[in-house]
Amino acid sequence: MNKSQKIYFNTEETGTNKHMKIKLEQNVQTLEFLTMSLSTEEVYQNFNADYGVLIGRVIANDSIGIPNAKVSIFIPLNDVDAENSEIYSVYPYKTPRDKNNEGKRYNLLPRVGEKNSSGVVSPKQPFGSFPIKEEIVTNEPFLNVYKKYYKYTTLTNTNGDYMIFGVPIGTQVVHMSVDITDIGEYSMNAASMVTNLGYSPNLFTDNNSRIKPSNDLNDLPNIETQEISADIIPFWGDAENFEIGITRQDFRIRATLKNTFIIFGSVFTDGNLAMWGNDYNDEEKIRDLYNMMDNEQFNSIDNAAIKTKRIGKVTEKIYYYPEEVSDIEIAVDQWGYGTNLDKVRLLDPTEYSVYKKNGDFVFIINCNRDKVIIDAAGNKIPATESTIGGIYTKFKGFITLEIEDNELPMDWTVNNNHVVMKPLRERFKFPQHAPKGHGFRLEDNDGAITDTNYWRAEHFTFTGGGIYSVARFHGCVWNFTSDNDDVNSRTVYNYSKADNINVANINGNVWNVGTIQTNDWESSGNLDYEMVENITTVDGKRKLFGANWLNLSIYLPQIAHVIGGYSYIKDWRTNTQFTQNFKEPYYTGDNTQSIVDNYLNTKFFARSDLNWTDIIHVPKEDILNIYQRKTKGFTNLDVPNLKGNYRNGQRIPAGTNTSNGWTEACPFQSPDGGNNEVPKQSLSDSKYYFYKGFGAADCIEFIMSLGLV
Repeated sequence: MNKSQKIYFNTEETGTNKHMKIKLEQNVQTLEFLTMSLSTEEVYQNFNADYGVLIGRVIANDSIGIPNAKVSIFIPLNDVDAENSEIYSVYPYKTPRDKNNEGKRYNLLPRVGEKNSSGVVSPKQPFGSFPIKEEIVTNEPFLNVYKKYYKYTTLTNTNGDYMIFGVPIGTQVVHMSVDITDIGEYSMNAASMVTNLGYSPNLFTDNNSRIKPSNDLNDLPNIETQEISADIIPFWGDAENFEIGITRQDFRIRATLKNTFIIFGSVFTDGNLAMWGNDYNDEEKIRDLYNMMDNEQFNSIDNAAIKTKRIGKVTEKIYYYPEEVSDIEIAVDQWGYGTNLDKVRLLDPTEYSVYKKNGDFVFIINCNRDKVIIDAAGNKIPATESTIGGIYTKFKGFITLEIEDNELPMDWTVNNNHVVMKPLRERFKFPQHAPKGHGFRLEDNDGAITDTNYWRAEHFTFTGGGIYSVARFHGCVWNFTSDNDDVNSRTVYNYSKADNINVANINGNVWNVGTIQTNDWESSGNLDYEMVENITTVDGKRKLFGANWLNLSIYLPQIAHVIGGYSYIKDWRTNTQFTQNFKEPYYTGDNTQSIVDNYLNTKFFARSDLNWTDIIHVPKEDILNIYQRKTKGFTNLDVPNLKGNYRNGQRIPAGTNTSNGWTEACPFQSPDGGNNEVPKQSLSDSKYYFYKGFGAADCIEFIMSLGLV
């Protein structure tokens, strides 16, 4: 039996309690310090040691242990080696402030980045001068210097703790080097150093996405070095009382760390003069609201195809639950009661970093709840907001995405004999989903209020250090009814009696709102835009994407709404793909309905029982693997072994990932308004579909270019 003895330090008095002598039982085999251990077999060599053991913790935010900090006992260059040009060129340091021939002072930071087993390179911007392992073992001067001058060197573990065994007794200079962009889960990025730490943008380049290089480590906002003198006492020194001595020296870095997470993705929409709604044979029929528009440049087949889409700068809004709203209170909201929705807040744009280009977007957001501190044993202990120090680890909230009219104007109308139609562009909340007929809508009865509160309260829990993207189910509705007086238009699910819902391959695509044709007409594919497809029409002429989930990139359909002459089709204002209130004008313009609390105006939000959306976790190794795939569209069969939390027609997310838990993988599928359900088309497809972005957009390339992976 391995008997261990735990050695405790008073962590609140580390400034004065640097030494500890304890009596050791003879049958102890393992000594434990902080979160480290040492076998006594290594140290029972003699009882009067001329060496000591130095332990400590590198701390930020008063209580958070910092991983991957480098610690050493500084050994000054001796006079003999100073005359040796080979040694002096590698190690010219008689004091820690001396500089090498590159102008860099003594440090332990890597000279180049190294790739880990997942393919992630760190640090992303190396500024140090410490040789890598390959240089040390293959270069004799490096090896000699390492053995002689870096023999007492280590790095902190995941809890920020270090131990150096065999340190010469007496006064020693202990050095610490840390790069706060390379400290594991607490790593900061350049943008966050400007937004959160108040550093001048003059220290950064490329729109604050990279640190401006400098050989003077004092000029680098991410680098911190310190030296502290420590009196090292003998480890073994009392043969009669069997006492051992330990020296502890902590370091406290100056930077106040902020835990962040990333959301990235891409958006695209329909082309100019294209919308789902068009005159058909000079008739006023309900089906006109489901027909893709013809125009002078393209016919309806082309306008429904990927090649006519366009990109624009996305507009985001980020909503969150403040820390004072407890998880228990949030859990009440998830059932649609809306008890605490008046406490949800809109995150001020100055509080997060934003990058946008060609339809791509990256948001770097601070965690703001679930504060923790680290105890002596390395455990994360929950802390209150008033606790000094610590770090936040979570964020609970949702986002909305849209392309505003002033970014991509839609200033055309269609005159359909008597009926006049104008476009709107759908916008989406992430996440959102609801059972059929129970999405958000006008609050005209108790059921609608509950459903709408459910939509408002649905959120995602983000974790610090995580990288996330977006996914959307391409809900589609086919309708070719020749009625104009559809007196029985509403079913119990708020669809038309003639709707075919989420049946992507029915009679092509130009009447099927929300589908995308991915190939050129009657050809096998579209090599220019590389959009994935999941359906081939029965005539074999068209390849489509619809009635399934798409990950990374979001399509925002442009939908026609009637602005004049609507009495000719019995007050219909829009199609049922967009809203449950398709006979009402409410969601086609500005309104006073609450999103949450006093944040008003639900115009253009797509119905949540058909257009499901979610937040997906994308690990760094997946981004690197996807980056190697040069085509824009792909499936998991093209990039195997992905680890992320993506969406398809079969995966039902765990309830812990959202506020409520999903009971289905995707919305229902039905040929007639939901009354006679058939097996979901997407459920037969186990593939995960991805699209990096339309045209010049490529969200994977974009996040890589920002140095965030």
